[in-house]
Amino acid sequence: MIERGWDQPDIIVVTGDAYVDHPSFGAAVIGRWLESLGFKVAVLSQPGWKSAEDFKAIGRPRLFWAITSGSIDSRLNNYTSFGHKRKNDVYSPAGKTGRRPDKPVLTYCARAREAYKDAAIVIGGLEASLRRMVHYDYVEDKIKKSILTDAKADILVHGMGELAVGEIAEKINAGCSKEELAGIQGTAYNLKKNVPYPEKFFELPSYEQILSDSSLFMQAHLEYQKRCCPDGDAVVQDQGAGKIAIMPPSRPLSEAEMDRLYSLPFTRQTHPDFRKEGEVPALEPVKFSLTTHRGCFGGCSFCSIYFHQGKQISSRSQNSIIKELEELSKRKDFKGTVQDIGGPTANMYAMKCLKKTPCSRQSCIYPNICKHLDHSHDKLISLMKSIVKWKKAVKGRNAFVASGVRYDLAVKSDEYIRLLCREFVGGHLKVAPEHFSNNTLKYMGKPKFGLFEKFENKFNEESRKAGREQYLVPYFISSHPGCTNQDAEELTEYLVSKNIMPRQVQDFTPSPLSLSTAMYVSGVDKNFNQIYTARGISAKKIQFALLRYYEPKNFSLLSKHLSKKQKFRLLEQIRKKVNYQKKRKR
Repeated sequence: MIERGWDQPDIIVVTGDAYVDHPSFGAAVIGRWLESLGFKVAVLSQPGWKSAEDFKAIGRPRLFWAITSGSIDSRLNNYTSFGHKRKNDVYSPAGKTGRRPDKPVLTYCARAREAYKDAAIVIGGLEASLRRMVHYDYVEDKIKKSILTDAKADILVHGMGELAVGEIAEKINAGCSKEELAGIQGTAYNLKKNVPYPEKFFELPSYEQILSDSSLFMQAHLEYQKRCCPDGDAVVQDQGAGKIAIMPPSRPLSEAEMDRLYSLPFTRQTHPDFRKEGEVPALEPVKFSLTTHRGCFGGCSFCSIYFHQGKQISSRSQNSIIKELEELSKRKDFKGTVQDIGGPTANMYAMKCLKKTPCSRQSCIYPNICKHLDHSHDKLISLMKSIVKWKKAVKGRNAFVASGVRYDLAVKSDEYIRLLCREFVGGHLKVAPEHFSNNTLKYMGKPKFGLFEKFENKFNEESRKAGREQYLVPYFISSHPGCTNQDAEELTEYLVSKNIMPRQVQDFTPSPLSLSTAMYVSGVDKNFNQIYTARGISAKKIQFALLRYYEPKNFSLLSKHLSKKQKFRLLEQIRKKVNYQKKRKR
């Protein structure tokens, strides 16, 4: 501030992460965006929270505090799906824990209010976005009020946030009061006295109603999902301590806005003060990655991207992407490899709905591809060919697609798979069939397993033709709502038969605002039919162990479980795999 000649910052961004100036980190994106709009932005990164001293260190923000827990939900960052405390914090220097409070948004808001009682508080980021309404907290195993209510903030920004936070900054700068911020798209706000209700809105089941009847949790989710699009209606929900209004999401960024955002002067480095303690682990796998687009219309039940980044795809221009590649290649610390190119789903670049107003359908591709969806890979193939030219212009350059390929789209384009296998796979490609049982896949909103096998065959064939030894690394989820132990055993039988020993296994975590979490809480599917759900550590451990069947530490549990079910043949096959692993370790 002294070097820039500032007496006071306009906005202070408070984040639970160590500050990394990279477009994969939300605090950096919002800070750079606000800076590009002409505002003076300061960042308070991993401040002390046991007193308000750190919140007074750079003075009162002229306009508002912008508070986020960090790049991911703090519960997921701090706890495993089994409720155990994580031993590392990948968003802190050297992975150290203890650098942030357990509930950063709530604590930081309290300290900010303590420091400067009259300063406006805006909360945002992934955690605030997904906890915008009544939600479930898996660590506490409780239904919780909106984080806006609990944090006592003035306004909440949901979604990616650039347009909403920019409008908030412009309005406060023009002299608007906190109450006059009501009605901005992409926000939620308190319906206090003298604050108007939205012009059109739907009232969701209240906090008290959901507490007394868990099936209403599913009803609230489905009603909100219908309206969670830029052209949808607002919703109102009583939190027991007053009502809040949640406005429809902001419109997606245009191509020109995406180009502008990703051309901002990110250093792609951890702040020097944190680097003294050790590098932030989360930076390494993305430091030289490149974002081509945002959004996902896949609509997987366990995923909340639909509610945060949106269902519509916002893509950058080909020129913008190639220009960023050129700039990366000039950096002294660039070793020649771009680790990952893509978005939430790598092969949705430039795809779009052909209707003027997108519908409320959860997925545009499940259970079948919508007739209104332009799912052509032509623009992506053109981009990939331009990247190949960039690679071959200088010896030693590489650019990979490491993950996120939606195989049910990929099988529609042999040319895409051919180019992917020949030029963009660095030995392994991560893909997410998620399960083998078609019963479980139905609840997940994923296509039948046969489609994954079709993609696998095409991938193997194109890799063979290219003379490359390449492998798919499949992701699987255990204990998903609706997944029975029999379903989990079917997956184990498949894995054993194919000699697949998956490392990429995630036990289902009920993250806020996903359909799967609504299933977990309510005990019903979206048609309100009762479903089985593995609950409690013991039930979850069985399904997790069935996927990590080859690990010696899981054998005793699997032996008891499979013996009771008289699955002795499968147990004997597992015994052989476990013995093999023991020999390898010796």
